[in-house]
Amino acid sequence: MSAQIASPTSHLTPKQRVEADEIANEVYAAHYNERRIAKLAIVSLAGLSLALGGAVVYVSARPAVNRYIRIDEAGRAQAIQYSDLSYSPREGEIRTYLTDWVNYRHTINRQTIAKKYPMNYYFLSGPLASQLILADNSNHLTSQVIAGQIEQSDVQVNNVTITSMSQESISGAVVSRGTALINFDRIYSPEQSREPRTEHWISSVTYYLNPAQVSLQARTNPQYETINPLGLTITEFHENRASVDQTPEGARASRPEVKP
Repeated sequence: MSAQIASPTSHLTPKQRVEADEIANEVYAAHYNERRIAKLAIVSLAGLSLALGGAVVYVSARPAVNRYIRIDEAGRAQAIQYSDLSYSPREGEIRTYLTDWVNYRHTINRQTIAKKYPMNYYFLSGPLASQLILADNSNHLTSQVIAGQIEQSDVQVNNVTITSMSQESISGAVVSRGTALINFDRIYSPEQSREPRTEHWISSVTYYLNPAQVSLQARTNPQYETINPLGLTITEFHENRASVDQTPEGARASRPEVKP
């Protein structure tokens, strides 16, 4: 006995068979278009990924663009961009940031000591900063100022003289080296001191400038880029008190009496 398999379309009329064939062709065409679109999407995404990867490699291989602050003759700060090989700091710029360092280091004020004083470390070389941080912490400088155990004082920088300056190229970056003398006063006012006076100080400083290091330092200390944008780094300094001027009695009388 032989088995007979009936075709699904054996019971269809010729017209219905034509319609069934048309539907089958449309379904096949739809599946084919879906596969073609999927392939195009995959190829496009792969191409985009390769392009983005190439762009990342290109950008990472480009030298970093360093931003510098130019101080003009009127004392105004102006953001500029130079390549390492063309940048040359001016004496006015160096004076500006040496002045900032003196203000951060020698302004003793109980309201600002915790916030402002540590900024002076951003201008010091690593070994020198570590040495002074250790000494300041050992002496409990901040806590003693806040407790009123150390006299408060203001600072006035009178003159910054650049005594020498030279340039050299290290690993493709221009580094400026120099020395300077800073004349400044530490002012102990009648409102802040029982012995109001003005102390005249001279500081001799050895430094170098390497703006290329600013972005590296800013990775761990974001403030560095705004506080010390030239990468001014003091490797050594010596300070001497030249003289002391006592505040006249008339000025002392203006100091309010502190009742016990």
